[in-house]
Amino acid sequence: MVTYSKARPRKSPVKGWSPGASASPLSPIERSKTTADEVEERLIMAIAMGDKAAGERITEAELAQALSVSRVPAREAMQKLLLRGILVESEQRGLRVTDYGPERINELFELRFAIEKIIFQHVMRSGRSRAPLIGELEAIVGQMRKLSGSGDPVILGSIDLDFHRAVARHSGNVLAAKIWEGLAQHMLIIFCRDWINTKDRTGEVKLHEQLVEFVRNGSVKDIDDVLKKHFSDPASRTRSHKS
Repeated sequence: MVTYSKARPRKSPVKGWSPGASASPLSPIERSKTTADEVEERLIMAIAMGDKAAGERITEAELAQALSVSRVPAREAMQKLLLRGILVESEQRGLRVTDYGPERINELFELRFAIEKIIFQHVMRSGRSRAPLIGELEAIVGQMRKLSGSGDPVILGSIDLDFHRAVARHSGNVLAAKIWEGLAQHMLIIFCRDWINTKDRTGEVKLHEQLVEFVRNGSVKDIDDVLKKHFSDPASRTRSHKS
C-alpha cells in the first residue's frame, strides 16, 4: 500500500498585523494553504521519500482516497505537477511519476548551475552589502547542523532548499529568483535523496558552511568552481575527499 509522507508545519516568514503591532498595516496578509497545496506538498514528499517510484501511476481517485480529500484538489495538484514535469502523461488513466534518473538529474543541475551562477554574480557584486544574507544563511546552517542527526531527510531537504532560496531572494534579480523557484520542487526531491544517501551528514553541513564563507569573503571569479563543488553528488564529493 502506498503511503504519503505527512506534511511538516513550516514557519511562515510573513508576520501578521494587529493594531499596535510594530509591523506595517500594509504588510502581506498570511494565507493558509489550500487543500490542493497540501495535496501537492504531500505528493512531492512521497516522491522524494520513494513512496512513489519512477513510472508509478497516480490517479485522482487513489490520491483523494489516500489523503481523505475530494477529487477536485487532487486533480488540481496533479495538473500543477504535470505542468512542472514532476508528473508525466500516462497511456492509461492517471499520470505517472517522472524518472529522476541520471539523465533527468543532469538536466536539472545544468539549469540550476546556470541560474544560480547569475544569482551569485548579483550577490557578490562589488560594493553590495551581504551582511543581511550572511546572517540569514548562518541561522539556516545552524538549524541544519542541529538537525543533521535527526534522520529526517524531508526536514533537512527543506532546510537545504531554504538556504538556496535565501541566496536567490537576496540577489535582487527578481526574474532569476522566479526562475529558480520554478526548479524548487524538483530540487527538493533531489535534496531529500541526497540527505538519505549521504553517509556523512556533517560533511553536507560543512559544505554549506563553506558556501557561507564564500559569500562573506569570496571572489566573483571563483563562482564556477565553488558551485561545481557544491552541486556535485555526495558520492563524488566523498571520492574527491579520499583522493
